[in-house]
Amino acid sequence: MVRKSPRTLLSAVRHAFPSLEDPEQAIGEGKISVDGSVNRNAQSAVGAGSQISLAQPSILRGEAKLRAALERFEVPVEGRVALDVGAAAGGFTKVLLERGARLVYAVDAGHGQLLGSLRQDPRVRNLEATNLGTLDKKLVPDPIELFTLDLSYLSLADAAPQLERVGISDHADLVALVKPMFELHLSRPPEDAASQQRALELAREGIAKAGWEVVSWMDSPVTGARGAVEFLVHATRGG
Repeated sequence: MVRKSPRTLLSAVRHAFPSLEDPEQAIGEGKISVDGSVNRNAQSAVGAGSQISLAQPSILRGEAKLRAALERFEVPVEGRVALDVGAAAGGFTKVLLERGARLVYAVDAGHGQLLGSLRQDPRVRNLEATNLGTLDKKLVPDPIELFTLDLSYLSLADAAPQLERVGISDHADLVALVKPMFELHLSRPPEDAASQQRALELAREGIAKAGWEVVSWMDSPVTGARGAVEFLVHATRGG
């Protein structure tokens, strides 16, 4: 008889929240609860029926990143239909709503992360447990006028072509967060400027090859997990 090893908290968190950049750090910082109790031991055994939850900060890190990008790039949001890919807790989605988006499709491969207030907002379509590669026009029937992307474990060069799975408006904008470690397929964020700039270049090239015109980019005003350098890119189509 072969006995399966019990799953660890780390593996359970990775499964439950696949878009979480650094699950081990989240556990160590006490952001993970198992059946209502905080657990800081990444290697502790977790039962298959245990309820795992992620504590959300009152101010989402993603908010500052997208706000800065929308202001710098002067991207219109009012009255537009948006697709937020990698929505997670909803930092980008929240900013889009604050700026007057008519409707936001919040897409994430994980589940149970989107803030309750956003789940209940009639302007939000919660597409949790949904991969970018499984989107289609049945799930997203509206032509998208604004795309926002905050992805983990998937490069923008791989992600951008998959946006064609949904309808794209004749005049559309795209704002994407560039995370060098995922653009370069590394296990940790690169610390040297040359690698970081190479990642930004690859992201811009990948977006352009997918049929977008890259018009501007900037350093993210907020670093990623463990101080990782990130960038934001703006691209347009049909404008």
